Amino acid sequence: MKKILSLFAITTVLFSCTNDDIRAEHQLDSGSKIVGFSKSFETVSYFTDEGQIQLGFPVTLIGTGNGQTLSAPIEVQYQVDLASSTATEGVEFNFANTTGKVTIPAGGTFAEFPLLINTGQLNPTMKTELVVKLTSASNSTVVGTQYESLKVIFVGCQSLIAGPSGVGNYTVSVKRADLASPSVFVGETVTETSVNNFVTRTSGNYAFGVLSASTRQGYDFADICGEITIPEQNLASVYSNILRPNSANNGLDGTVTDINQFITKYEIGFTGNTVWRSYTGTYTRI
Repeated sequence: MKKILSLFAITTVLFSCTNDDIRAEHQLDSGSKIVGFSKSFETVSYFTDEGQIQLGFPVTLIGTGNGQTLSAPIEVQYQVDLASSTATEGVEFNFANTTGKVTIPAGGTFAEFPLLINTGQLNPTMKTELVVKLTSASNSTVVGTQYESLKVIFVGCQSLIAGPSGVGNYTVSVKRADLASPSVFVGETVTETSVNNFVTRTSGNYAFGVLSASTRQGYDFADICGEITIPEQNLASVYSNILRPNSANNGLDGTVTDINQFITKYEIGFTGNTVWRSYTGTYTRI
C-alpha cells in the first residue's frame, strides 16, 4: 500500500535563488491565475473522542496573472474522488460546507476547505482516506494540475513502538543486501518524537558513535497503523550521504509485525550518492 509521510519535522535549508530557480507557475506577474491545494496530503490523528472539531485545508492562489491583487473573488469548485476514498461521510468526517465550492475573496490569496472531524469515530486499526479534487475556478482562473488533489488521511491507531514511556528498547539486526552477515546491535533505543513519529539510535550497519559522537545518528520514520514510512534524510543528520526509502518497496518502508517487533527497509547513498546500498533492519523488543 502506498505510504504517506506525514508529521515529520522539515529542516529549513538556506539557499540562494536565481531566475532559473523560479518555476513558471510561481511567477505572479505573468501567465494565468492558478489555484490549488497548498499541500497534497494532510494527516489527521485522534485516539480519543474529543467531539466534533473543524479543520481547514488551504486552497491557495498560486499566480495572479498580472501581479496585482484580486479585484474580484474566485469561486473554486471541488468534488470527492469516491473511487480513491476509503473514509465515509458521517463516520470519520462531515462537510462543513455543502455547496461544493470555496471562495477566495477579492484582495485575498487563499480560502480554506473546511471539514468537520468526528474524533471519536476514526478507525482504531487502519488508516482511511478522503480524496478531494478541485474541478474548476471562476474569474478566468485555472486549477493547477499538480495542485488539484488533497488527500486527508484519518489515523485512529496509535503506535506502540515506543511504549508508554516514549522510548522503546530493542535489539536490531541490520542486513545490508550485498553483505553475507547482518550487524547486530543490542540496546538500540527508538524514541517517539511526536505522535506516531520516531527516531532510531543508529543507521545502517554502523555501531552507535561510529558516525558521530555528538550528533544523533539514527533515522526518522513514521508508523501509521502498522505501516512504516521513512523520509529522505541525511545520514547521521550531518553527512552528505542520503538515507532514503527504497523505490523497489513501492512506498512501503517496513511493517510492524507485532507489539514486540518491527521491520524497516531503506537505502543509503555512497560515492556522492551515486551508489546505493539496501538495508533491512529487524527490531526485536528487549
